[in-house]
Amino acid sequence: MKKSVLYLFLFVLLLVCQTTISFAQTAKLHVDVGLNHFYKNRYLEAYKEFKQALEIDPTYAEAYYNLGRVYKAQGFTKEAIVEFQLAVRLKPDYVAAKRELDSLVQAYEADINKQMKAQGRTNYQQTQFTSLTGSEAESRAREALNQGKTDEAIRYYEIVVKERPNDVSSLKMLGFLYFKTNQFSDSLKCYQSASKITPTDPEIPYAIGLIYMKTKSPEKAESYFKNALKLNPSMVKSYFALGESFEAQGKLDDAVFQFRKCIELNPNLKEAKNKLDYMVGKQSYNYFSRGSYFYQKGEYEKALPLLSMAKSHGSLTPDQKRQIEEMLNASQYWVNKQQAEKRVTAERNQIMNQANISRSVTPLDVSNNPNSYIGKAVEWEGDVEFINNEKGKMSICVNSNSKVDPETNMDYCFVIVLPKAPKNEDHRISDNSSVTVKGKITKVEKIYYDGFGFSSRKQPVIEAVEITFRRDDFDDTPLTLRY
Repeated sequence: MKKSVLYLFLFVLLLVCQTTISFAQTAKLHVDVGLNHFYKNRYLEAYKEFKQALEIDPTYAEAYYNLGRVYKAQGFTKEAIVEFQLAVRLKPDYVAAKRELDSLVQAYEADINKQMKAQGRTNYQQTQFTSLTGSEAESRAREALNQGKTDEAIRYYEIVVKERPNDVSSLKMLGFLYFKTNQFSDSLKCYQSASKITPTDPEIPYAIGLIYMKTKSPEKAESYFKNALKLNPSMVKSYFALGESFEAQGKLDDAVFQFRKCIELNPNLKEAKNKLDYMVGKQSYNYFSRGSYFYQKGEYEKALPLLSMAKSHGSLTPDQKRQIEEMLNASQYWVNKQQAEKRVTAERNQIMNQANISRSVTPLDVSNNPNSYIGKAVEWEGDVEFINNEKGKMSICVNSNSKVDPETNMDYCFVIVLPKAPKNEDHRISDNSSVTVKGKITKVEKIYYDGFGFSSRKQPVIEAVEITFRRDDFDDTPLTLRY
């Protein structure tokens, strides 16, 4: 009995341990997924994963720590401190959590002290600000800037702009200070006001473009940088900024062009050189991967220019360069073949269309005046007299006038040459058939009729693009061959 109780106790203990391990593994999985989101700046998804981990295991210090990191990245200092405190409470030797907690607490306390001091000065300064003239405010603003007091300088420049709303230099300075302190909406208003007063100042659209770059609107920034360059075509920083706006939009070719323009104007511009090296490498691999994709799909016309661009840009490994050469050669072969086939098809379609127009021309007309008809398209019909196979090609002698016996008069005969002999024998292709053919007259020559000799004159030879065979002695559908 005692052994049974002991076994039952051990079984329950094992079950609890397995359940605990399972929960821990599941919670860890959510933290791992959350970290993947966190490092890619997907904070909402990371937050959800860390919360799910805590729902599974409320004692998991790692989840509290990473939840604190999410709050910190989003600027929620108080919430971050709480999460780091929980992580340290659950795991007192958690060094990373302690470091984050101490850093945030110190920064938070310093900020509180700063706010309290600022609050003490506010009432005193409020009366000072309201009584200042524009000139006095401008002087104090410059003094504040020299002391590194940006927020105070902004207050003074606001007074200047209020008193002198058409002062472009003050509007631009205030716009710059707003930009520097991430007050992008106010910065934009200042520069827009300045633009209305001096629309030919290239610095203003350049500054507005920077605001749109900061607010993740590179397509809008692009138009302002272009406007700045219209006003000042030698403005190097606008070319650089325009290149960055193209890069942000994924327009790699345009970005490379702008960075190269920067180097043309200033060969010592290190930032442009670094950007160009990076973009060329990125662009080269992009061409390589896209070209390889189309190559694998058999779309060689799309693959060829991309692979050529990848080769010309360089910055690839030796193995990638070897692959490019192989794919380029193969793509060029297939593109040439496809283009040749397209040319032949286009030419034959043209012959088909022209043949419908030239039905009134007869073999006798061609025999009488061959120079006028060589290269012309015709559509003829008649009875097959005999068939020859020479050098892999089939030639068919046809009499176009059933009232005339070709054994005594071959003036109405012509020869059809098939570009390719039929793969399989067909009883409809015989000297008992009648044919209708569309093709181009290639030459005239005397026809040899076995047993009866040569024709008295040179008869037309046409290369077929379409031929139809019929046999009246067989109840079959006609056989049509197209080339």
